[in-house]
Amino acid sequence: MNVIIEAMLLGFIAGKIRGGKLDGLTRFAVRMPFLLIAGFLVYVFSGIMIFLESPFFIENQLYITIGVHLILFAVLFFNLQYRSVWLILLGTLGNFTAVVLNQGKMPLDPVALENAGMHSMLTSLEAGTLHNYISVYEVEGFTTYLGKIFATPEVYPFSQVLTPGDILIAIGLFFLIQRAMLKSAGRFKNMQMNYKTGKFH
Repeated sequence: MNVIIEAMLLGFIAGKIRGGKLDGLTRFAVRMPFLLIAGFLVYVFSGIMIFLESPFFIENQLYITIGVHLILFAVLFFNLQYRSVWLILLGTLGNFTAVVLNQGKMPLDPVALENAGMHSMLTSLEAGTLHNYISVYEVEGFTTYLGKIFATPEVYPFSQVLTPGDILIAIGLFFLIQRAMLKSAGRFKNMQMNYKTGKFH
């Protein structure tokens, strides 16, 4: 979740530097936004309940994960006119595959946790109390490489362990935010130019 917020923030900063307009974000046309909001709320709520060790959510996390991702896939499918969304779709598909093929749990590399300095999370993983994660050493097959295996560098202020899918999603969001801001700026510039010629579009 942190990487998504950071990618959006960096996209906003880059958009402003490139002359983008803030109102472009409010005017940006995303199809099926209500589904996106619903899926996000379900994702956050289920994550909280799993953290609180709710038996129902722990036992049914695979089905909840499938449901949330189906909602997200629907939203992405209806917004494929934006090239950045293809990166988000590919990253989401990678994360979805890793989780679904491991009974609702995301593979997590203990070495990456150690490198990121996330020692409390490493202890919880080894104790088996992280209900939505599984060690990569307990995973067989290619999903090992789709899990959280990349630790952020030490110079990065926010320690995280990312999946390849997380990285693709972050890149996609980074460019999508800029596109929305720059598209608005482009329309404004065109109106100025047309004003000089006495024509409005």
